[in-house]
Amino acid sequence: MDHFRTEHDTLGSVSVPANARYGAQTQRSAELFPLFGAQKLSAYPQLIEAMLHVKRAAAQTNVSIGAMPEDVGEAISAAIDHLLTQPLETDFPIHSFHGGGGIGINMNVNEVLANLANHQRFGTSFGSNAPLHPNDHLNLNHSTSDCLSTACHIAARAAWAGLETELLGLVDDLEQCAKQMGDQPKMARTCLQDAVDIRAGDYFGGVAHNLRKLTARAGADASDLAAVNLGGNIIGRSDDCDPDFFNQVIHQLNTVLEQAGLAHDLRRTDNLFAASQAHDPLQNLASSLEQIARTLIRFGGDLRLMASGPNAGFGEIRLPVKQPGSSAIPGKINPTIPEFTMQCAMMACGRAATVCMTQDHGELDYNPWQMLVVIALLDMIALLQSGVSSLRRNCVQGLELNSQRNTENAQGLGPSLMQVKRKYGYSRASAVAKQAAGDVSIVRAALSGIEEVQ
Repeated sequence: MDHFRTEHDTLGSVSVPANARYGAQTQRSAELFPLFGAQKLSAYPQLIEAMLHVKRAAAQTNVSIGAMPEDVGEAISAAIDHLLTQPLETDFPIHSFHGGGGIGINMNVNEVLANLANHQRFGTSFGSNAPLHPNDHLNLNHSTSDCLSTACHIAARAAWAGLETELLGLVDDLEQCAKQMGDQPKMARTCLQDAVDIRAGDYFGGVAHNLRKLTARAGADASDLAAVNLGGNIIGRSDDCDPDFFNQVIHQLNTVLEQAGLAHDLRRTDNLFAASQAHDPLQNLASSLEQIARTLIRFGGDLRLMASGPNAGFGEIRLPVKQPGSSAIPGKINPTIPEFTMQCAMMACGRAATVCMTQDHGELDYNPWQMLVVIALLDMIALLQSGVSSLRRNCVQGLELNSQRNTENAQGLGPSLMQVKRKYGYSRASAVAKQAAGDVSIVRAALSGIEEVQ
């Protein structure tokens, strides 16, 4: 027991590891919600850092309006500075989502900051909760609801910036492919059947165009996250915080974010009660990311088809050789990079389904599932960024066109019949197709006028 200290909360006594910088409520969360392979809160540093930025802005605002002594505010900021430069693994051990509207993360942050500030600035031992108290000081003039919601928006925007860079890089890579391929022919297919000949660049340019539009849509959704509800305590009621805090805290938070090198254009949402009832802005971003994920699944599947064979399949493109494809078949190479991207996108779609489900269960004045929303959303972004990054560098940037196979395909039955149609009309072409019965030489003869259709 020498390795533990005893703390007290509103429910009674709690044994906390003696050297832990968190406190009783964090310990309760760690014991109540076992991980069993799930991620700890510490696995999401962007969310923790966003919470710290909000706490700093709140403390500075409270000092500014005279609600908190200056030395207390300085102690909080110093503790935040310390945390931002240290590994977060041991300080944030709770389950990444933990019920109760995210109270666990808020109190985990509050307790760690209070203990650090008390110890570093005032020389008191961990667990003393004095002179700084996790609730009275670290939670002053805000609540879990508005603090966490604001932090979720900040974290999602920061995470999206990295994915956006990779997506736009993939778009550029695909456009470069399209440009390099130029007018080289390629067989187009509908319902997996031969259709008409197009330029190889047409296909890759089309994929690039769709991804650019979807990225712009997701970017707009991320920009909408600039509207936050900080100051709308509990269920959107601003009466629970000092009017001066309410009026100043968003400006102060933007200053903190600018100093941290993050987007600093936050504004207060138009309706604080609506922000409490639903997490629509976060869900909108998840929806756009799901569409991107499904587009990547489709594109990865196309790459697998076009590279299939190479002799008994399409064989239209050659993917970079990155690893052996079989433990039994010598020389076999699999399209593992597109497959990895597809796997990442499939997992992202699963997270999107989770986000959608939280919307179905946000009863009355408050949607308590925000931790699930933000964890799923951050997972989506990380999965897609991983998949796109690998696809770009290990596949698309080294992709080659099999010019001989594509030229042969473009001179095959379907394209030749289309030439007959353009020259003689649909009825004549249909008759040629029937007579040819798959023999392209008959179609070419009809096209040149050498052979009349019977």
